[in-house]
Amino acid sequence: MKNKTFQSVAALVGTTIGAGIFGLPFVVAKVGFVPGITYLLVLGFLTLLLNLCYGEVILRTPGDHQLTGYCQIYLGKWGRAIALLALLLTVYGALLAYFIKIGEFLSLIFGFGPPLLWSFTFLVLANLALFFGLRTVGPLEGFLVILLLGLILLLSLLGFSKVQPSNFSRFNPKFLFLPYGVMLFALSGSSVIPEMEEILREKRETLKKAITIGTAIPVVFYLLFVIIVVGVCGEKTSDDAISGLSLFLPTWVVNLGAILGTLTMGTSFLALGYVLREVYFRDFKIPKVVAWFLVCLGSPVFYFLGAKGFIEIIGATGSLMGGLTGVLIVLMFLRAKQLGKRKPAFMISLPNLFIKLLIFVFLLGIVWQIGEILS
Repeated sequence: MKNKTFQSVAALVGTTIGAGIFGLPFVVAKVGFVPGITYLLVLGFLTLLLNLCYGEVILRTPGDHQLTGYCQIYLGKWGRAIALLALLLTVYGALLAYFIKIGEFLSLIFGFGPPLLWSFTFLVLANLALFFGLRTVGPLEGFLVILLLGLILLLSLLGFSKVQPSNFSRFNPKFLFLPYGVMLFALSGSSVIPEMEEILREKRETLKKAITIGTAIPVVFYLLFVIIVVGVCGEKTSDDAISGLSLFLPTWVVNLGAILGTLTMGTSFLALGYVLREVYFRDFKIPKVVAWFLVCLGSPVFYFLGAKGFIEIIGATGSLMGGLTGVLIVLMFLRAKQLGKRKPAFMISLPNLFIKLLIFVFLLGIVWQIGEILS
């Protein structure tokens, strides 16, 4: 059972940690260290509550489902439609972010060629892999996440002596709302909780512990990563965290970070691309080749329509996707307490005022982000 608990925790950590980690130091450096860290801790706590609420929904519901299935059961067709919309926003936003940042990392690693050329080189190779049926490289993905966590520890050791306390004293209210969406994007990993329940089915009471640990580990490493990068780079923190460190740390460390970032995002690109193709094929009954073509077109189409900023993309995706998913999970949580057909292994008790405040925060984030996009 300990191995299964570890396996389920690893699944949540691996799903959570992705491209978002590279944007965190930049938004914290922009708004200021104290408000940035406060954002991370508060949103990390809210993410933990949401993940636990989703876990209770799953435990109260017979059968195996994903978010769209649970929304269909508890919220009807409109809930399923919004869940599908949130999924499409999540996947296309993430694929576009990977497309942009992998090109920049490859250009940094090889030292020649414009990032856009490398982005399209990666895109062609990745989409060919999807066409021939490579859905993901699961064991490699988990291994890469472990290496990425090891890199954060290495950066901490190498960068600690270069930290400047003055870099922690800044505050710029102009960027007060900038971290919200980026951090929601970086903290999102609820899609894997149904899989965690399947892993722990023989002892469901351990799911609460697994969710708590699996949500907390990314927050701890995010904090460490932000402290070191912002402490070392200050106002020179780059939007991917890695390239900015080239001014302060050895080149091999920066290149190692870029290589690990490329591999981590590349495997995630394959996994999400496969998921999106299957959604089109199975849910929308679109022929598989056409579904694959729709996956291929997403990144370049949105890019040439003007979505070119890494931080803006993951911020918008996090605000919209995280907000929609958060509202859906809270509403399902309330309905499942009334309509659930199974006694859960654990229960979460939240005051009504807190639930209303939670929904308000997510809706406010969605409205604000839509206003930002329109302006």
